[in-house]
Amino acid sequence: MPQAHRGGLFSEEMLVFLRLCILWTLLLPQLVAAFEFRDQERIVWIGGTWFEREQREGYWETALTAALANKNIVSRNLGWSGDTIWGESRAGFDSPAEGYQRLIEHVRAEKPTLIIVGYGTNEAFEGPQGLDRFRAQFNRLLDDLADTKARLILMSPTYQVPFPGTPSPETYNTNVDRYAEIIREIAQKRSAVFIDARDWTRSPTESEALTVNGMHLTPRGYQITATRLLAALGLPAPSHLSTDQWELLRRTIVAKNELYFHRWRPQNVTYLFGFRKHEQGQNAKEIPEFDPLVEAKEQAIEKLKKASK
Repeated sequence: MPQAHRGGLFSEEMLVFLRLCILWTLLLPQLVAAFEFRDQERIVWIGGTWFEREQREGYWETALTAALANKNIVSRNLGWSGDTIWGESRAGFDSPAEGYQRLIEHVRAEKPTLIIVGYGTNEAFEGPQGLDRFRAQFNRLLDDLADTKARLILMSPTYQVPFPGTPSPETYNTNVDRYAEIIREIAQKRSAVFIDARDWTRSPTESEALTVNGMHLTPRGYQITATRLLAALGLPAPSHLSTDQWELLRRTIVAKNELYFHRWRPQNVTYLFGFRKHEQGQNAKEIPEFDPLVEAKEQAIEKLKKASK
């Protein structure tokens, strides 16, 4: 298991925490059942800021990839900062309805077998008056993706933690409880997996180190919560990689994610595909050229995740 030093995955506190999670799983398997990942799994992540930023850090995906080293998996991150289940951040110069349709089309295009959904952070600011709208739209989103036949993992938002210079999180966290319970109910009705991430950023010794503002994760925050993601899915911590091998795998995954980001979300999208495509739309043909670059990184990831010390 990687040791706790700079560049490693686990701090000493997290090693203790993870060992306790594994012991708890052995003693009470009916409470912590391992999620069954399949070979040839195609995982698509959809959500707001914490998902988009994860692709730049790579800790969650790396932990999952290393833990599933014996399976062939492909992971595609479609997170978008500030997004909601209405796809509002994806609208650009168009209407929210068009942003939502882009979300559905992007997910379908990836032919997922598993969709990890992380919404509720922004929606919780609406408070109790937004609960019915949230429930209806969450169900609409899952209904619109039902034709993919993908299994679902639904994650709750995290609590906001006290942070210097920010208001008390008490009211917001009460709302997070309300929205998280809706997500839990939907997961139960749809036989989906529910991951309760509310307490993920609460730490008696590292709360400020885990977030930049009480809410959004720091690199250290992604590093620590990666262990909690594995524990929530009933997966053992990967122990076959050295710290250096794990870090090389993470950096390769981050590089793959960057190439894929430019593939599905090019910076000059308005000129390539939008209302100004009459100016530079001829260059849109170059976007598929990212595909072999992404595939090359995928092949490197397959080798790196199976390395042994």
